Amino acid sequence: MIVHRCRIAFATAATAALVAACAPDEFKPSPGYDGFLDLIGRVCYPDTIGGVLVKELAQGNASGGIASGFLDWTSDLYYGKLSPQGYRQNILAFTSGGTATNKGIDCVIANLPGARPAAPGRPAGGMSRDGVPPPPQ
Repeated sequence: MIVHRCRIAFATAATAALVAACAPDEFKPSPGYDGFLDLIGRVCYPDTIGGVLVKELAQGNASGGIASGFLDWTSDLYYGKLSPQGYRQNILAFTSGGTATNKGIDCVIANLPGARPAAPGRPAGGMSRDGVPPPPQ
């Protein structure tokens, strides 16, 4: 019984660590990024990406793979880890594309801040979010 509970606890912790590693910027508060999501939720209304309102995607209220991909790729775009062209390619790879989706993507890109910040805890020295250098590759 105790061994079973330990396995469940370990599996739960491992799953949480994997999810956090996939899209770390979405799971930690960031006033700049959160403000950007609020902004595009307002100004990109009623634009859609893949048939889903940008507002719903930005609020995390959409379901399916595009919802989590949107937050991850938009975070990468915001923090300069993904170019606008790469952002567009990633979104289009998971949607039906089309005029409406391209209009939604254009709106997100058009509202990026002029000087995009580096990811929190990642100054030019390549540190992780908590200030600990990443492991060797």
